[in-house]
Amino acid sequence: MNASLRFATFVACWVVLALVQVSAYGQTQNAAARPSSGDRIAVIDINHIFKNHVRFKAMVEDWKTEVKRAEAEMKGKSGQMERMVEDLKRFDPGSQKYKEMEEAIAKQRGALQVEMQIKKKDLMIREAKMYLKVYEEVQMQVAYFSQQKGITLVLRFSRENVNSEDPRQIQAGLLRTVVFQDRIDITLDILQRLNPPGGQSPVGNLSPRNQAIPQRR
Repeated sequence: MNASLRFATFVACWVVLALVQVSAYGQTQNAAARPSSGDRIAVIDINHIFKNHVRFKAMVEDWKTEVKRAEAEMKGKSGQMERMVEDLKRFDPGSQKYKEMEEAIAKQRGALQVEMQIKKKDLMIREAKMYLKVYEEVQMQVAYFSQQKGITLVLRFSRENVNSEDPRQIQAGLLRTVVFQDRIDITLDILQRLNPPGGQSPVGNLSPRNQAIPQRR
């Protein structure tokens, strides 16, 4: 019941926001806020690009391998500590040997926690840089392709249908910038440029491919 109430509240807020935006747009007289007759618009599904980008998928697999390697390493070191804790039980809690081993375990536990935090941070940074690198390649290809085809604005949209059984997907669908598009999707054109035959670098593949959108004359 609470989930339904939260979703209903979200929808109501979205509708109000949409009405306010429409009203504000209708009242504005600034011509610069509206596309001119010479503007040409296209859309692209970035998520589809990432899911089907051959080199990016290979980078992700390498990253996952590194994550598994780090997990195995940390698991091995944790196992060593567990064995040290078991060995500690063989000594009298009041003995000098017990105190020495207890201190050693505490130091090793602290060092392991710091090492795990550093490794986790390094992997997160590597993942972020991986996404950024590919996104910059996508931007480069979109910019060149758009200039060749006379496209002045490229909007991000989703090719996927909204799952009516998933409240989160419905919420995301209601917030989509592009509600409708007709033959202006350049996703496959850009993906084709990012996955050229022979695995050539996209930097050297700057030539127009899309024939559905004619060049500006």
